[in-house]
Amino acid sequence: MPELSVRPDVVVLLTDVDASRRDSDHLYRRGGSPFTAAEHDLIYTCTPEEIDAANAQKRLENDLVRERQAMQEALVNLFTKYVDQLPDGTLCSAGEVYALMADEDYAECARLVEALRARDPFRYRTEHGQD
Repeated sequence: MPELSVRPDVVVLLTDVDASRRDSDHLYRRGGSPFTAAEHDLIYTCTPEEIDAANAQKRLENDLVRERQAMQEALVNLFTKYVDQLPDGTLCSAGEVYALMADEDYAECARLVEALRARDPFRYRTEHGQD
């Protein structure tokens, strides 16, 4: 079997490095915990191709976060457009807001909700298990 030029386990480690921490002796994960000595040693053997792959993965993750935030903002804006139409003193429920929505806005709201559900990492782990 040919040797891979990019080792997936190294790329995963590289994507988890917290670049904002400047401790010269240790590398830390984005979650704050230090890497083990074995992980440290493996990271220090990374190739330029693995660094490029990790950077590409981080860009993809950042793009997905921005896309999710844009969808959340669009959903909030769509919903508040109709909340503002409710009479003062009305307790706001989703059903009352949906009843006010134009068909196109209701369809867009449903599309955004489903798209956000599909991109929910917690829901994915719950349905597919953690690997």
